[in-house]
Parts: sequence; structure tokens; C-alpha cells
Amino acid sequence: MTKRMIGMAILTIGFVGVGTGCSAGSMLSVGKNIMRKDSRLIVYVDGMPAEQNKLKKGAMGYAKFKVKGTCSTSPSFKFDFDDPAKFGRITSTNMQIHQAFEADYSHQPEFTIYPATQDSNQLMKPGTVYNLGALPSNMKCMNFEKQPCNGVTLKPGMDYMMVFTVAGDKSDSIQVLISTK
Repeated sequence: MTKRMIGMAILTIGFVGVGTGCSAGSMLSVGKNIMRKDSRLIVYVDGMPAEQNKLKKGAMGYAKFKVKGTCSTSPSFKFDFDDPAKFGRITSTNMQIHQAFEADYSHQPEFTIYPATQDSNQLMKPGTVYNLGALPSNMKCMNFEKQPCNGVTLKPGMDYMMVFTVAGDKSDSIQVLISTK
């Protein structure tokens, strides 16, 4: 969202808040919630951006990142940084994919994707599209039973949570909710 759109959203929320009797302090905290960055990572799954619900974020202080469309069972993944200088030297990139379980997500990942070596030149790179169903040789994957596998094959019609982590001088993680076709 552009700053102008965010400003308009804050004004609209302010008018609604005044009309419903909310205090100026409450409206200020809503504005702060909307403006605060929850992650410096920008993620795309099957070419669709992971986004937060701005109204929920403003009201609750946080909203999970979600891909609005449905994804394939072997999705593509791409990440970027909003400001690469904020991360410094990167030492690791990894991902866990958790399946929905009992109105939450399993604590055990269905798939774990990690670097094949500790060489920082072999890590996932920003701006590169990765086919999670057929991973390149510089990445390894384990399934739910901790067995090596060639890539990710998700179940159709299921909800999943991807947890992507970049570790370095400054680290960041992002949780992204997806649904498969």
C-alpha cells in the first residue's frame, strides 16, 4: 500500500472511531499498528504475494500473512527483502511447512527445506523463484517422518502454514498461510 492509501485508511478508521466513541489514544494505536512492519521479508507463493489484512492488523496489532488464492500441491516460492542492508551477512535460509491440524497447525512440519551445505553462497537467494516440488541441488528436503525427499508434495484441499527464516547479522521469520487446490 502506498503511504497515501495508508493515510486514507487511518483517516477513515479515525472517522469511524469518533462516530462510535473511540478515544484518540485508541485511534493512535490503530495507526501505529498499521504502520509497524511485522516482517522485512516479502514472500510470493505460486506468484501470489503473502499479505496481511490491514484492518485486522490495525485493530488487533497483528494479522498473519496469507496468500489469497489457492496454491498448487508443489508450489513455487520466491522471497525478497524490503531493505537488504537491514540483514547484513546471511548465514542460513530454511523453511518449514506445517499442515492444518485441529483448528491450528501441526507442531511437526510436513516438510523441512534447508541448505545442502554450510556455504553461504549456496543459500536461497532473494528474487529467485524456487520450485518446491523439484528442489535444486543446493537444497535438501525432509518429510514428516524425517526421511530425505526430492521436494514438496502437499495434499490437495488442505491448509498449510509456511515458516520461512533468514538468519544473519539480523534475522527474520515470516509465517505464511496457504491453501492448496
